[in-house]
Amino acid sequence: MTTLSSSPDGSVHRWKVLWAGFVAYLFDSYDLMVLAIAMPVLLQVLSISLPDGGLLGSATGLGAMLGSIVFGLIAENRGRRFSLILALVWLGVGMGAVYLVNTWSSWMVLRFFTGLAIGGVWGPCSALIAQHWAPHCRARAASFVFSSFAIGAVVASVVGRWLITIDWRLVFAFGVVSIPFSLVVLRLIPPDTRAATQKSQSGPTTVGITTIFSNNLARITLPATLVSIVNLAGYWGAAFWIPTFLTRERGLDVTTMLGFSIVMYVGMFFGFQFFGLLADKIGRRRAMMAAFALCAVAIALYILVQNPTFLFWWGAVVGFGLCGAGGILGAYYAELFPEHVRAYAGGFCWNMGRIGAIIAPFTIGAVGKAYGLQTGLLLTCGIYLVGAVMLLLLPETYTGKERNEAAR
Repeated sequence: MTTLSSSPDGSVHRWKVLWAGFVAYLFDSYDLMVLAIAMPVLLQVLSISLPDGGLLGSATGLGAMLGSIVFGLIAENRGRRFSLILALVWLGVGMGAVYLVNTWSSWMVLRFFTGLAIGGVWGPCSALIAQHWAPHCRARAASFVFSSFAIGAVVASVVGRWLITIDWRLVFAFGVVSIPFSLVVLRLIPPDTRAATQKSQSGPTTVGITTIFSNNLARITLPATLVSIVNLAGYWGAAFWIPTFLTRERGLDVTTMLGFSIVMYVGMFFGFQFFGLLADKIGRRRAMMAAFALCAVAIALYILVQNPTFLFWWGAVVGFGLCGAGGILGAYYAELFPEHVRAYAGGFCWNMGRIGAIIAPFTIGAVGKAYGLQTGLLLTCGIYLVGAVMLLLLPETYTGKERNEAAR
């Protein structure tokens, strides 16, 4: 069920849904990134090793993968607004609970608990955007919502620098703001009427764990998940190791590198908008192929060019391409799957992609240790090229005809 009758661009609620999703995903991004910012302190406070600290990130990722299933099923069976509000409250509780844990094992449990909610935001957000925005501007809307990932990362950096010297726990506790914001979501997003409509038209239906693998949906679910794995493997492989590469193999000083993330995230924010617009012009699959190709070429320049100053600013171009496909996927996955499983299927495919985020940094680091980080980054280029080819396993969902019809 869609509510597009009020405007060629979507429902009367589309702008409220857009901003609610933007801020909700900002909290998701903040809670994900803040662990990396506080990691140096956690290593000392908990007296743990680097691998132990890495396992805290892995626990978060595993929680997000399971959370995509839990919150996806809640979204389809109890309502997407309800699921998003629950995830935001859950996030706040998990972030505020840092004052209750003081051992590595308890932190593992807490990060898994918080990760469940981190995995529960993407799916409902993408489904709500698809429900309230018309196809000819849906990719732009979804890309704008998910571009808050870049904003959340910058906010995490600023809050970290501001609070970590006062009380490092406050850096996490700042995420409690997501709880009162859930009331804003309650106000902005209209009630989910899909369940009631489906029940009155065809009797009670329940979306289960295996629904997205039945009725030939596995033909979409499996390759869509593989695309996410490649996308996140490429992103985390590049974003994780490029700063180290620039300092160790291109001679950029550590002080200058402190600003690299900001340069990259600024480029990333604008990349989201550009590729979202491109997807609404030429199609979802073509635009994502262009983003993957840009990433491969942009990262390859780090291997070919020696000038460290140029490479520092080139980070804006790399960031521009790194998340270009990530925003489009919010619209693409919603269109690939039937309306009644959009939140669950989209969230599942996206968050299972974290397998790539877990594997790629380790693999590229191992290759870099044996053959140099230059070779490791070359592997990242290959990952993106594989992703561009892999997109051919999925159909195009938008050709531009919808845009022409809306214009008429």
